Amino acid sequence: MMPGTPILVYDGPCTLCNRTVQWVFEKDIRERILFTSLQSNWARANVPPSLWTIDSVLLYDGTQWHVKSDAVLYLLRELPRPWHYCFKLRIIPRILGNVGYDLLARFRYGLFGTGRCALLPKDRVLD
Repeated sequence: MMPGTPILVYDGPCTLCNRTVQWVFEKDIRERILFTSLQSNWARANVPPSLWTIDSVLLYDGTQWHVKSDAVLYLLRELPRPWHYCFKLRIIPRILGNVGYDLLARFRYGLFGTGRCALLPKDRVLD
């Protein structure tokens, strides 16, 4: 793992999360992003305890952790055009972005169900 490599930490059993991971994997043509589930050994060893209580996708950019809507925006910044332009949505107040994120997070299991972790090549997954 190179310093500054973005790491996406997602909820392994969440079907919406897994579909999102598959989508990000397909769009990440530079193969920069690494993936791991919140249930992985890597996450247990590296995710700060304060983030375990947040019902959110996490993105570690090599220097800091991003959560909720910030994690999504920073993740999109890592993708090629046109997706990285979505990072400009940071101008929307964080509280508004997080309200939408929190609503989706609260109902994601009911709306999308649960299942198995996304299947990704071993060289892109931290365990």
